[in-house]
Amino acid sequence: MRVLLAGLVALAALAGAAVTFLWQGIQWLQNEHWTALSVATALRWLDARAWKSLVRVAPEAYAVLNAVPLSLALLGLGVVAFAIARWGAGR
Repeated sequence: MRVLLAGLVALAALAGAAVTFLWQGIQWLQNEHWTALSVATALRWLDARAWKSLVRVAPEAYAVLNAVPLSLALLGLGVVAFAIARWGAGR
């Protein structure tokens, strides 16, 4: 069951990374301007109130989240989840 869950998380994260990157590419082709999407942008879009307080509490952590592209973060999450699924399947 855990292997299936990790596989689904990996698939969803990789699909999210692909969709995010494709959306940015389409926006660039239409407007000739690359729209930057970071992890902080996604958290602001989700209206996560806990993340809004992060700006006051730990501005360095918020700066890191603002510097990491969303597509790369999702890609990394997908790779880690895939590795966990492969490791769990071998046990």
